[in-house]
Amino acid sequence: MNIPPGSPPAHARGSNEELIGEPDSRHRLGTPCLVLDMAQMERNIAVLQHHAQRHGYALRPVAKIHKSSAVARRQMAAGAIGQACATLAEAEVMVAAGIRGVLLFSPVVTAPKVERLIALNARADGLLVAVDSAAHVEALAAANRDTGHPLRLLVDCEVGGGRTGVASPDAAVALARQVAGHDPVLVYAGIQAYCGTIQAIPDYKARVGAAHAVAARARACVTALRDAGLPPAIVSGGGTGTFAIDHAFGVYTECQAGSYLFMDAHYLDVSLLEDAACPFVPSLFVRTTVISAAQAGFCITDAGRKEFARDGVSPRIWTGAPAGARYSIVGDDLGRIDFASPTECLPVGAVVECVTPHAYATLNLYPVYHCVRGNTLVDIWPIDARLNW
Repeated sequence: MNIPPGSPPAHARGSNEELIGEPDSRHRLGTPCLVLDMAQMERNIAVLQHHAQRHGYALRPVAKIHKSSAVARRQMAAGAIGQACATLAEAEVMVAAGIRGVLLFSPVVTAPKVERLIALNARADGLLVAVDSAAHVEALAAANRDTGHPLRLLVDCEVGGGRTGVASPDAAVALARQVAGHDPVLVYAGIQAYCGTIQAIPDYKARVGAAHAVAARARACVTALRDAGLPPAIVSGGGTGTFAIDHAFGVYTECQAGSYLFMDAHYLDVSLLEDAACPFVPSLFVRTTVISAAQAGFCITDAGRKEFARDGVSPRIWTGAPAGARYSIVGDDLGRIDFASPTECLPVGAVVECVTPHAYATLNLYPVYHCVRGNTLVDIWPIDARLNW
């Protein structure tokens, strides 16, 4: 058996470890399991990186989508400048793996987490942290005062998502000025202007309009900061849904896209380009086995709520079932495939692969990716950033 260097220890690989390198091993995997199609993922990485290079913006992909340092390394090798992390634990895993340019975009405010953050900054290469309150800035300045490692901050600007961020350009200026006043303990590096609520608007024209409104808010903050003598070197925002739109506004320096990597069911009906074509392809699947075919018109599988994070979106059958068949969750460990015709069926033991509903929520239910090329299992990667905080 050929185990590539840098792979996780055998005890972390699970029951399918013995299939690595075996012919047709994709079809022999024990289920339920999470399958990562390497060729499809690498294609998606290359497509977005090419777009970024062509249109003059940088990529700092969202790590919560994959929660894996192994995946992050592939994105970095292709040209990404860092990883955007939702949690302190994600950021710690990425830094420990040698990933540079990590952005922690959620506020870290409690004393134990601030202590961890300051320690992380001391060993990180290019760490960035988003802030949106004066009290937070003062706490970070006090904690970092005697470390000798400047902490780079982005002012988080609320641009339409209704989440974190200062509420106005004037507030952005005030906070940036406060950060700059603590130089060199703190360094004002720019702004975050991300809006996640518009990314999956299905209609392209409607999403363009929403993106225009978000960019206008971001531009207002940038203009106010420039007028105050605090021009932001970094303007971070955008995502998979607006990657083909945002560069035209001339506001953002980088994009925080993430879902492009896997293209879950949440995004399959979103027109990412004006001509409705999708430049990305699904690369992450849950593989599940039919365990009951006792009744006509449907069968039951071994993947239910504990194998799919549904979150309002159903798994999408990709391979293994007749055309028109639909997947639904009917139990904690049970799924159901309803056939388009009552004469259709799948036998017990048949295996189906489904596109995940929301990739980042589903993969949080699994310890590893089963990495395949074609029909061969080539490696097993730990999902090493699964911890929330």
